Amino acid sequence: MGKWLKIVACILVVVPLMACATIYFGFSASLPELEGAIETSHISAPVMLERDEYGNPTITAHTRSDLSYVSGYLHAQERFFQMDLSRRLAAGELSELFGALALNTDRENRVHRFRSRATVAIELLSDFERLQLDQYTRGVNDGLADLGVKPFEYWLLNAEPKLWTREDSFLAIYAMFFTLQSSDGDFEWQNHILRKSLPAELVEFLLPERTEWDAPVSEEIAVDNVDIPDSSLLQKGPVAQINVDDAPMLGSNNWAVSGKLTETGAGMISNDMHLALRAPSIWYKLRLKLADGSFDITGVSLPGVPAIVVGSNGHIAWGFTNSNIDHSDLIELRINPENENQYLTDQGYVDFEILEEIIKIAGGSAEIMPVRETVWGPVIIVPDGAEYVYRWVAHMPDGVNLELFNFEKAKSVKEALLLAGKMAIPAQNTLIVDNEGNIAWTLFGKIPKRLEGNYNKIQDWSDGKLVWNDWYPPDESPRIVNPEDGRLWTANARVISGDDFKKVGYSRYDLGARAGQIKKRLFELDYPIAEKDLYDIMLDDEAIFLDRWQRQLIQVLEASNEDAFLPFLERVRNWGGRADKNSVGFRLVREYRTQIFRTLMANAVQACLDYNENCDYGRATKQWEQPLWQLISERPDGWIPDGGSDWQFYFEQQAFEAWKPVILGEINLENYTWGAKNVTKIAHPLSRAVPDLAKYIDMPIVEQSGDSENIPHITGLVNGQSIRMVVSPGHEEDGIMDLPSGQSGHPLSPYFGAGHDEWLNGAMLPFLPGETKWSLEFVPG
Repeated sequence: MGKWLKIVACILVVVPLMACATIYFGFSASLPELEGAIETSHISAPVMLERDEYGNPTITAHTRSDLSYVSGYLHAQERFFQMDLSRRLAAGELSELFGALALNTDRENRVHRFRSRATVAIELLSDFERLQLDQYTRGVNDGLADLGVKPFEYWLLNAEPKLWTREDSFLAIYAMFFTLQSSDGDFEWQNHILRKSLPAELVEFLLPERTEWDAPVSEEIAVDNVDIPDSSLLQKGPVAQINVDDAPMLGSNNWAVSGKLTETGAGMISNDMHLALRAPSIWYKLRLKLADGSFDITGVSLPGVPAIVVGSNGHIAWGFTNSNIDHSDLIELRINPENENQYLTDQGYVDFEILEEIIKIAGGSAEIMPVRETVWGPVIIVPDGAEYVYRWVAHMPDGVNLELFNFEKAKSVKEALLLAGKMAIPAQNTLIVDNEGNIAWTLFGKIPKRLEGNYNKIQDWSDGKLVWNDWYPPDESPRIVNPEDGRLWTANARVISGDDFKKVGYSRYDLGARAGQIKKRLFELDYPIAEKDLYDIMLDDEAIFLDRWQRQLIQVLEASNEDAFLPFLERVRNWGGRADKNSVGFRLVREYRTQIFRTLMANAVQACLDYNENCDYGRATKQWEQPLWQLISERPDGWIPDGGSDWQFYFEQQAFEAWKPVILGEINLENYTWGAKNVTKIAHPLSRAVPDLAKYIDMPIVEQSGDSENIPHITGLVNGQSIRMVVSPGHEEDGIMDLPSGQSGHPLSPYFGAGHDEWLNGAMLPFLPGETKWSLEFVPG
């Protein structure tokens, strides 16, 4: 018996080890090629691919098309699963990989029919652009084929990767439309139901378009000063709390200084794009060079797309922030009362175009989904079940293109501005600087040329008076060139005013507090401004925005007779004034403000909540700080929720609710730090499905300083600074670029997660790839 127990024990140890070894060596076989030679018939001359210790690649070729081929090869070997998720998300094809779990997402996204739209958009490309796209596609499929086995994610999903098509690269761009713009008109619809359910005077107060926090570049604009409406306009009765979205707004920061403020005389730009943080990073760092020295560009690429998204080419450097201009419209449908398959247009009643989309479902039968198209766009269903038509720039035949290929060759700000208005991407605030010291702001992404009318409201377009089918020409795109003070900044808030603002329209602009703080920091810098000066602004976590809330809270606590608040008063007084991960006081102030918003503004919009349970005031505007602060400053009668009449009591009550876990002893005050709440969880898309693998494929969970709103240093649970870049064209060797999560998507890669700690700690890694550690040559054959 003892002998057999020993054998069984041995088996129990050895078999799992063998299984682990099999998994390890199987997964290892899907690692990318790092050294040696690759023979391919798809290039015209030898191409060299060099990687540094962080896995940052430099590709040197003799033609741009050879660079495109090797870029595709590289993306596929390092990031194919990420690319696959992007195309499937945009196309509504996730269910084919994940089964019924993804079916609702596919239904929502398939209505946009982006795979079909990609086919149309590709037909509009130039021969040069189509060649780059085809070469990139060949590279992707060769890179995938040259892996020893399929990427490890497909083993976990028991699935096979599908070959890449040129339409898939457009789908990767359409996926960014889903990320950066609304795909369902949510902003417009939320404003619509507020207007339908609340008195006009109350709506005017709750939805300001301009506030004291605005910091536009072009000119100062007047604040919308609106008196607090009489409380008789409020709906009386019990009040629920409303939610606050603590996720950072998907946007970004960028700023630039002209050559007259730098030692070299070249312009300098800083850019940190705020997007989902995941493993691997959304971006892939890349340097592309032609062997004759005529072309040398470094920046970040989007896996799936054969171009540099932001970066520097030695002559110009550029960076993006989400513009939040008006990119879409919801349109009322007028159905023929005698025929539900027809709708009214200026040509009378016409038939819907019914298109059948087939959604394949892993482990189940395919679903046939009918999509109704109109002359303006597809029919969508909003949260309350109502049907509208959605007019979106992404639906236009030329709403996406590859003009970035032309832009990457620009040699001056002047030349770049001529190209910017031709770009077809999700509209971005673009700052451009050149090696001669010039700087400019403009928009990448086409701007709808609307007819005269109010497009802030959902309206009936059947009379033809509001239809738009065209864009503003490139030379009419708004722009600001070489401002007198030599500084430019954007942060997802309003940038321009006047006639230019009328062109771009009003959408869910961010509150201007972040932009204003960046502006303040830029004007505090001494000459000459260097790369580190601009980088430091990205990590600025001073809580200027919350300063007045801290002072108001001190007054409340000092006036209180509650002894339970005494320990909190000391912490609030000595809060440090920063979103520091070790600060208890900052968390107390921030959560107090959030709690005030939840109850006081719920009281204001209660009629909307009763009218439609999907009413979300926080989605309707990012400017709610103005009416909120006006209420707690002026303290009008009748505005306290649940019929209260004592503002001091109300404020104490909200402080108690905000800090209840500490007051009740569930959490020690010493441990109630900002970092304990402001953690960052950067995860692989599959780690929740395979928890045992999480520790191998996720980045460590960490506490961070910074905040999800209203300061330059944006951090949060799953979103944050997806890149930190500072560069001066012609001086790239002095530039800085930090990325989270590392270059590789493979946990067994020698550089998986490389650079992540430096990103966390603000260690300022070089903009250019470093000394070569691995070399891989591509040879024609």
